[in-house]
Amino acid sequence: MIVSLIAALPDLNLLIPPPFSYIIIGVLGAIIGSFLNVVIRRLPLEESVVFPNSRCPSCSAAIAFYDNVPVLSYV
Repeated sequence: MIVSLIAALPDLNLLIPPPFSYIIIGVLGAIIGSFLNVVIRRLPLEESVVFPNSRCPSCSAAIAFYDNVPVLSYV
């Protein structure tokens, strides 16, 4: 399966130009990394990964939905 995916990579350059594919990979990486951060933080505490919404770990204030968007919340 992995071999067939690797063999298909040159064909992807025809569909998506490399600069856009780098952006897509970066965005997907940020989203996956953000979710893994939630999983790593909540699972040892036996909390749900989905509910309740994100909260500040020190003061328990609710975090706005737009602050959970990777990179954009930093800007």
